[in-house]
Amino acid sequence: MKAVVLHEIDNLDSLTDDEVPAPTIGRDELLVQAHTQAVDPVDYKIAAGMLGSEAPLILGSTVAGEVIAVGEAVTDFKVGDRIAAQVRGGANYAEQVAVPAHFAAIIPTNVSYVDAISVVLGGQTALQAINRGLNVSAGQKVLIHGGSGAVGYVAVQLALVAGAEVATTASGWGAEMLRQQFPNVQVFDYRADDFTTSLHDVDGVLDTVGSEQVLADSFKILKPSGKLASVVARQSDDPRFVRLTNKPEGAKLQVLFSKLADGTLRTVIDSTLPLNAENVRIAYAKIKAGGLHGKLVFTD
Repeated sequence: MKAVVLHEIDNLDSLTDDEVPAPTIGRDELLVQAHTQAVDPVDYKIAAGMLGSEAPLILGSTVAGEVIAVGEAVTDFKVGDRIAAQVRGGANYAEQVAVPAHFAAIIPTNVSYVDAISVVLGGQTALQAINRGLNVSAGQKVLIHGGSGAVGYVAVQLALVAGAEVATTASGWGAEMLRQQFPNVQVFDYRADDFTTSLHDVDGVLDTVGSEQVLADSFKILKPSGKLASVVARQSDDPRFVRLTNKPEGAKLQVLFSKLADGTLRTVIDSTLPLNAENVRIAYAKIKAGGLHGKLVFTD
């Protein structure tokens, strides 16, 4: 089968389109014919060697496609199902991908592969942050940093669905997009606005940025009983701090797909590109430059 292979860590010029053996699946796995893969920031970090990766390797953390074989212990999926999953280290930039069944969720018939893949990683992180990390409920005040990013954009919507009063930070294109799509959300341009002068007694803060200044300012406007959940900062001496680590689960993903299907959740797609080595280089350059407006998706 065809796959995009990185032959040298931190060297995108070493990416090539190779023929590699098709994966074999275990008892609890699905074999998926891939149709889309998303570009996620963690993929760039893996390619750059920031997470201890070793070459050669096939990159990618998410996949969506059609099940073409199931392991003998799998009962919840069948050949022909449209599924998506987060499989970090799962050799996702390939024609076929082995997916542990507990990571997978069925894509509703009215949801495209492109929209489904766009929420797989960031969406699951956001769902965990809003429902578990911050336990957002109706009437609460919530600040979400980085509201135009993959995690923040879904988190803004989930907090609104929960009945919270939502504020967010962004800049440039992202800030304008959020103002247009969510008129009831207070959007702060972090390059020009000081949210600490307008917000107070906030129940929950979601940090997708991780800078010391953002954390310090966020604690200033947080209630004594509030929580600050971060997906990037590793620790804080403040007892209100909650460190979030994304734990992919098919059940969480199924919740997100249901919201896509009923229109509760929307997506923003930057562009779609055929999956090949040259387009992976282009996509990762856009990540490094901060030039993505929504999700960039690879297609078959």
